[in-house]
Amino acid sequence: AARGLEKRSGGSAGKMQSEGEIRTLSEEEVAPAWALEVAGFPPEEAASLSKLQYRQREAGELFLGNFTNGKLVGFICGTQSIADHLTQRSMEVHESAGTTICIHSVCVDQAWRRRGVALSLLRHFLEVVRRIRPTARKICLICHQQLLPLYTKAGFTVLGPSTVIHGPDAWYECAMNLN
Repeated sequence: AARGLEKRSGGSAGKMQSEGEIRTLSEEEVAPAWALEVAGFPPEEAASLSKLQYRQREAGELFLGNFTNGKLVGFICGTQSIADHLTQRSMEVHESAGTTICIHSVCVDQAWRRRGVALSLLRHFLEVVRRIRPTARKICLICHQQLLPLYTKAGFTVLGPSTVIHGPDAWYECAMNLN
């Protein structure tokens, strides 16, 4: 489930942040990503540390972090699925033969939200997928309603309510065709 940006919180929040290094996360960097996950999602929606470790181990090239001054300030992770959209199963397993890339988390440190980090991660992720997964046909994600503007700005199309149930709030499915 993609999330991680909340409402604007004053100060320099409106300033865009485009610097920083975006790269794959090492095994040792998954724990700091999990700390962002736990801080950014309600407990019933946050991925477990073992789930993030699985995603990094099985699809590490789809697990990217944004580092500023050596500190992880945001991350995005995904897996591949043989389904043509994000499903409950696709949230659990990585299917390397799949042509659908499912984004599971877009999470940004609260101090760095509303500064372009999430959009930068999404755009970099898209470039990576096009380069290293040329057979991928689409990228899918689910998000809450308040984050739909972020994902449409990144080029996703809102498909409507998702059938995935993950916590008490409704999710919306978004997709981007790569063909």
